[in-house]
Amino acid sequence: MSDTAFTIRNPQHGLPLAILASSARAMGTAAYAIVREWWYSYRSRLELASYSHDQRKDLGFSADPDCETAKPFWKK
Repeated sequence: MSDTAFTIRNPQHGLPLAILASSARAMGTAAYAIVREWWYSYRSRLELASYSHDQRKDLGFSADPDCETAKPFWKK
């Protein structure tokens, strides 16, 4: 028998499937990081909205808390 290694290639792109799998994994990791950041923003703004006016003033928040809580979760 010969020691020739065969790689399975994707018929559409001609790339080895291992490369495509690692690219998909990297994209999934990046997407997870974005969703995690959005979730953190959502929860933080929800918590900030639950504070009373006096509590917000005590925080020493530099931005306007009402404008911050009105932002959509995907905006920084």
